Amino acid sequence: MPIDIFMNQLSPTMTEGKIARWLKKEGDELVSGEVLVEVETDKATMEMEVVDEGILHAILAPEGAVVPVGAPIAVVAEEGEEIPEDYRPQVPDQAEPSADAPDAQPEAAATGSATPAPTQQAATQPTEASSDQQAGAGKASGLFNPDGEYDVAVIGAGPGGYVAAIRAAQLGLKTACIESTHLGGICLNWGCIPTKALLRTAELVQTIRHHGKELGLGIDRPAPDLAAAVARSRKISAKLNKGIGFLFRKNKVTHIEGTARFDGPDRLLVTHEGETRQVTAKHVIIATGARPRAFPGMEIDEEVVVTYKQALVPGSLPERLTIIGSGAIGMEFAYFYNAMGSKVTVLEAADQLLPLEDAEIAAVVAKSFKKQGITTITGAMVQSARNEEGRGVVVYQKDGEEQRVESDQVLVAVGVLGNTDGLGLEQTKVKVDRNTIAVDDYYRTDHPGIYAIGDVIGAPALAHVASHEGIVCVEAIAGCNPHPIDYERIPGCTYCQPQVGSIGLTEAEAAERG
Repeated sequence: MPIDIFMNQLSPTMTEGKIARWLKKEGDELVSGEVLVEVETDKATMEMEVVDEGILHAILAPEGAVVPVGAPIAVVAEEGEEIPEDYRPQVPDQAEPSADAPDAQPEAAATGSATPAPTQQAATQPTEASSDQQAGAGKASGLFNPDGEYDVAVIGAGPGGYVAAIRAAQLGLKTACIESTHLGGICLNWGCIPTKALLRTAELVQTIRHHGKELGLGIDRPAPDLAAAVARSRKISAKLNKGIGFLFRKNKVTHIEGTARFDGPDRLLVTHEGETRQVTAKHVIIATGARPRAFPGMEIDEEVVVTYKQALVPGSLPERLTIIGSGAIGMEFAYFYNAMGSKVTVLEAADQLLPLEDAEIAAVVAKSFKKQGITTITGAMVQSARNEEGRGVVVYQKDGEEQRVESDQVLVAVGVLGNTDGLGLEQTKVKVDRNTIAVDDYYRTDHPGIYAIGDVIGAPALAHVASHEGIVCVEAIAGCNPHPIDYERIPGCTYCQPQVGSIGLTEAEAAERG
C-alpha cells in the first residue's frame, strides 16, 4: 500500500517548515538511511532521512513550499505498485495548511475520493549532515549559476567572508559569496570548531583520570576512543556548515560554488567542475584565508610530517608525536594527543612557550605541561623535519649543539601563509608582500573597489577578528561610517589546560614602551 511522508516536527517549537531542497526526484529508489529532503526551520536547516524503502511516487510539496507540521509532503510506493488516480494522502486532523504554503498537491490528488485509501505513515527522522572524516564538513549546496552583476562579491566563505556577505545583504546590497570548498572556511571545518570538540573529549578524559573516583564515578582509567572523538568533531562541523547555508538563504546571499580569479578590476571568472562563468561586482572583498606555513627543510608529506588538517582526522593514535611550534595550534594539539595517550614533545624556537603571551603565563603552562607528562623544549631551532622510512625525524639546534628527535608523526604548527596565489591579482593594482595584502583601516586595497579581510591581510589571524573586519569593511562600503578596529585590544585564547586568555600588551611590551 502507499506510504505517506509527513512534515516532521524537527524542533520543540517548530510549527511549519520550508522545503529547501529535494535530494530525490519522483521515480527514484529510496534506501533506508538516505537523506530525502532538506527542511528550513526557524533556527536551522535540517535533513529528513528515509527509513521505509520504496519508490518516490509523488512529491506533494515543491521546493520553496511552507508546510505545516503533520502535512503530507510525498508519497512512497513499492516497486511496480500502481497507485489509483483518485488516491489522496490522509491528512492528520492537526495539520492545518499554512497561509504561505502553495497548493502543492497533484491534480489527481486534488480530485480524489472523499474516503481516502488506507495509508501508513513513513518513518522519517531529522539528522545532522554526515561528513567524511578525511574531507571535512560536507560541501554546502551552492548552485553554479553565477552569471550576473552584484553590488558586493565576496571571495571566500570563512568567518570573515560569510559574515561580510550576510552583513552586506542586510544593508541592502545585492551580494554573492564565492567558495571553492566548504562554507565556514578553515575555522569551522579544520580549525577552531573541530579542535574545540576534540579538546572537550581531552578535558573529560583528564578529569576522569585524575578525579573520577572523588567525583563518585568509580573509575580513574578511562579508555579514550580516538575514532569516536574524531567522528563527533566532524559531525559538529557539518552541522554548523549547514547553518551557514541556511543563513545565506535567509539573508538572500547568493552562494556561488567555485574558484574565483580576477579578469579585471570588477570582473571575476568563477570556475566549477570545468565550467567557467563571469561575475561582475562594484565591490569585491578578498577573504581567502590562509594555509599552513612550512619553513625550509620541513618536508610535509601529510602522512608522517603533517599539518593541523591531518592532525584533526588521524587514522590512528601515534605512540610518539613531535610538535614544531608552541602557538595556539601546537599547544592545543599537544594537550589533546597527550590526553589520548601519545607521548608528546613540543619544540619552540623562542625562549618560552606561547611566545605571544606574558612570560609568567608561559611559565605556568610549562609547569603544568611537565606535570602532565608533555616534554617541552624552548630555544630549539629546527633545521629539518622529514619522513625517514616511516619515522618522523626532526633535527634541531639548541645552545649551539645539533640534536635529533624521532617519533611516529611530526606536526608542523609554525603559522600560516595568506592565500593570494591564483587570484589573478596581477590584473589589479593590489599590493601583495609575502602573501599578505596591504589594506587601510577600512580594508581598502590600493585598487579602488577591491578590499581584503581576514588571514590574507596578516596577523592576528583570528576568526573573531576576521568577522569584525568583514563588518567594518561592508559598513564602510555602505556609508555607515564604522569605527576602525583597535588591534591592541583584541582578545586571544589558547584552549589547552590550563586555558590561556589575554588582551592588550604583555608586561615586557608595556615596559618597552615605557
